[in-house]
Amino acid sequence: MRDVEDTSALTAFVVNALRRHVALILVLCVLGGVAGATFALRQGIHYTANASILVNPLQGNPYAPDGRGEQLVNLETEAQLIRTDGVAQLAAKQMRTSTPSDELRAALEIENPTNTQVLRISFTAADSRHALHGAQAFADSYLTYRRQRAQSVIDSRLARIRQQQTSTQSALNDATAELARTSTEAARRAYLGERVSALASQLASLETEVSTLTATDLSPGQVISPAALPIGVGGNYTPLMFGGAGLLGGLLLGAALALLRTRMDQRMHDPSDVEKLGVRLLGFVDAGGRLGGRRSSAEPPPLPEAYRAIRTTIITSTDVPPVTLAVASVRSGIASGPEAAGMAVGLARAGFSVALVDATGEVTRLLTGTGALPGLSELLAGITGLRNMLVQPEENLVLLPLGRPARETMDQLLSGQMRATLGRLREWYDYVILAAPPAPSADGQALASLADGVVLVGGLDISSRADLATATAALEHVNAMPLGAVMVAGLSPAGTAPRRSLLGRLLMPLARRQARRRAQKEARELGKGATRFPEPTPAAEPADRVPHARPAARQGGEAHTPISTTRRRRITPSHPTRAAARAIAANGTTRSQETGHLEATVGADDFEGQRPDRGDD
Repeated sequence: MRDVEDTSALTAFVVNALRRHVALILVLCVLGGVAGATFALRQGIHYTANASILVNPLQGNPYAPDGRGEQLVNLETEAQLIRTDGVAQLAAKQMRTSTPSDELRAALEIENPTNTQVLRISFTAADSRHALHGAQAFADSYLTYRRQRAQSVIDSRLARIRQQQTSTQSALNDATAELARTSTEAARRAYLGERVSALASQLASLETEVSTLTATDLSPGQVISPAALPIGVGGNYTPLMFGGAGLLGGLLLGAALALLRTRMDQRMHDPSDVEKLGVRLLGFVDAGGRLGGRRSSAEPPPLPEAYRAIRTTIITSTDVPPVTLAVASVRSGIASGPEAAGMAVGLARAGFSVALVDATGEVTRLLTGTGALPGLSELLAGITGLRNMLVQPEENLVLLPLGRPARETMDQLLSGQMRATLGRLREWYDYVILAAPPAPSADGQALASLADGVVLVGGLDISSRADLATATAALEHVNAMPLGAVMVAGLSPAGTAPRRSLLGRLLMPLARRQARRRAQKEARELGKGATRFPEPTPAAEPADRVPHARPAARQGGEAHTPISTTRRRRITPSHPTRAAARAIAANGTTRSQETGHLEATVGADDFEGQRPDRGDD
């Protein structure tokens, strides 16, 4: 089973790597094909014709009937014989060309198939006719050259034999004449008789040799395959073949680079990469479908399906309200405001009462169209009260804007005033959503420590595994519990806008000029009293006009009793963490038999002296 899982993981890795680098692979394939075709064209178009010869053993040649040594060695010598200047000159004469013999020999390729008496001659030329004539000419010239060598050897031997015949015949005639004289002594006559017999025998032997040499077969061999071009191959195929080889090389190189880049790349390219790191995936949002700012006072646009799915996951992952959730990105450069606003709007439209606390300023601009509203900063500075800060973008949703942030006031995110504010919001509303700075930042960790759970926001192809690990480690450091992560696809490297196409980037200067003109026009209209966005609606009094999702009172018989002195975390964690274990050990835990959710009790000192009163600001 483990082998099957490993194979599946490897297959998925390879498929994802190739899919993400399709453009790179295609570019390398095109470049390889073009390079191969260009190389072939620069080398020129060539034709190669082949002719095959069956070689016969022949006197006066390396491969002879009475030859010594291995047949293979003799045939290799015969193959080199084709490259000699004598064969080249005969071939040039047959081809009727003035091309130097050196150039003709350079166009030759000789091959001797193993364990055969066949020699294959290949001749390459710039046109097919010349290639055919060259291969056939060298085949014929080689056979002619072998025949001439054999004839030359036989003629030379015949000449020597005839000289011997002449001298032998002369000696025989002299011996016969002397023997015919009667005055010759008996001993001399006996000697002359033997000499005449020997010379006659020698003369007969020489005559036999002459007959043998004269009857010698001078066939050097035969052309068994006349010169021809390979079937279906011509000069025009050379660029195609080289281009195909280059394309294949580019494909292999692109695949190798894709696998290498994917192996070394630490960025998260697929939503499932989040769960591989042990963090629950709450949802997936495309950058083009993120919650955008409102442009008019018309009916609010429908909630994108991605946020509806995230809403369902959050409701089923948390215990009964009140619940405080922080929404923070895994690193700087990635805006989490659209996701915080989308979650809040989704919960509000589901019938829950929601309070959205903006600690970044982006949510205020998205929901109200302006960032110049007093809010959290003024509240922490003690300038005004909570009731005066809340605005209501739509039904069931109230917003606490950021205001004008100052370092002195933002340093009070863990102050008693901040805890009291969140306590009141938890008393009045079902869900309190904190739009927080990035989780690794100091302010992000501060707000995360005040929430029951944290929703992380990352960008596909932008956020790395190290970013997610750093964010979860930062949450663990403040005993905050990650509820899961929402991944956004198609973000630009800045993390705030969808990635634009090449055409979009080219048209960007024009779009910026048009945007400046619209802004100038709107500024002139504002000077005349016109407004682009509707004035934010003050929030209804929580005690009587803000609807709640629960028909029954939270505690006792009253509809809105003061918040309890103990705050309980009711979150189903995405995975057990050491931070959760330390929180349990430090504060004590109980396991609900009915829900099975983890409940970590936080001391009552969190709100001591800060208990909100419904009648006070």
